[in-house]
Amino acid sequence: MKRPGAAVATLTYLGFALQLVQVGLLPLLPAIGRDLHTSPAGTSWILTSGLLSGAVFLAVLTRLADLIGKKPVILLAMGLVLAGCLIDSFATNLPLVLLGRVLIGAQLPMLALPEAIANDTMPPKQAHTAISAIHVGTGLGVAAGLLLGAAVGVHWHVFFMCGAVASLLGLIATAVFVRDSPERARGGLDVPGAVLLTLALVALLLGLSQGPSWGWGSAQVLGLLLGGVASGGLWWWRERVARHPLLDVSYLLRPQVALPYAMTFLMAFGIYGSLSAVTRLAQTPVSAGFGYGWNSLAAGWFAVPQAVGSLLGIVVLRTLRPCGLVLTSAAAFVLITIGFAGFAFGHAVPLVELIALGFDSMGLATGLAATQLLVLRAVPAAESGIALGLSVVLYAVGNSLGSAVFGVLFASIRTPAGIPGLNAYLAGFAACGLCAVIGLVLCLPLARRLRTAPAVLEGAAV
Repeated sequence: MKRPGAAVATLTYLGFALQLVQVGLLPLLPAIGRDLHTSPAGTSWILTSGLLSGAVFLAVLTRLADLIGKKPVILLAMGLVLAGCLIDSFATNLPLVLLGRVLIGAQLPMLALPEAIANDTMPPKQAHTAISAIHVGTGLGVAAGLLLGAAVGVHWHVFFMCGAVASLLGLIATAVFVRDSPERARGGLDVPGAVLLTLALVALLLGLSQGPSWGWGSAQVLGLLLGGVASGGLWWWRERVARHPLLDVSYLLRPQVALPYAMTFLMAFGIYGSLSAVTRLAQTPVSAGFGYGWNSLAAGWFAVPQAVGSLLGIVVLRTLRPCGLVLTSAAAFVLITIGFAGFAFGHAVPLVELIALGFDSMGLATGLAATQLLVLRAVPAAESGIALGLSVVLYAVGNSLGSAVFGVLFASIRTPAGIPGLNAYLAGFAACGLCAVIGLVLCLPLARRLRTAPAVLEGAAV
């Protein structure tokens, strides 16, 4: 690669820009709903539409990237995000906003493709650094999104204009500085497999996201969840018999891949609790007996430990690199556990919550990078796109499930004033902390497996 520094900076920026566009929308939803005269249920579809379209893009684009090249698919995805941001910059009604959000859903595969192209085009040590930097960029993007959303306030069109500029810069930088992967997968796009994977993801994510409003025992939600599981089973069978599958699912039976996937899921489960729930707790009126009574602008302070923790994550990764990726993952889960312990036991003190978020953010930046590097070590480079795409699947499902658990707790444990009670937050923090402890335990069998089978598959760069 002629300009490796520029390529690393560009790939890192992609993670930053796309998380900014995704997370910055969250504090703006009430303002968008008021301006468009939309009900809370209609407003929720602004988030859900992007999540569902992202599932479709994820199933198709990550495999397409392995077949035709990762750079052109990154450019396509960035172009779709840019178009979606432009539409929403001028949208005056809900259908147009939803159309823009559907196109912005193309950002979901971008949680995998920058790491995959770094793996394929850089020497192992440099790829390790690049992938670590990309995850730091995503953490900084979360922080920047929170700040931007709080800063623009009711002027939500400005947010999407900023998103369009950020996407355009990423598209241009990718075209100029990033070299395409030389690796290509054999065969073609398994259309039946892509359809089944899409159906499974859409059904599961829609069921989890709409459970709080439709009712967890409703026929719609139960049908979606059962249908998602059934579609996932059919997808597995299809991949076992297809001549050119989306992914050789025999990899998924290997502990070297299955355990990092499980660890990614467990980390993602706690993301809602570590940011959205903590921010909501801070904005709870003091009259409730807990919470700080902060407004949305004051809650922007949570962006500071998010940013600092993400930056420190790359320090942890570089420090622990000689010790191996499993020990690095274990350290990440320890940091995440400390974070949730801080949330639970220090909920009455804002400074403790801010420090706890710093630990959690450091652990997430470290752990997500380490688990993706573990996956890349275990699969051929020609399948790195779809392999990391499935890692993003586990990330999205884990995040949605964690959000659903908090939704159930918020709905079932309430104060006399009708707001979520303190025990709802504490139970959610405990569940997220337990997931981190389970992830830490999973590092033990993974370490034993890698000691007995240390060889990297042919074609894997990292």
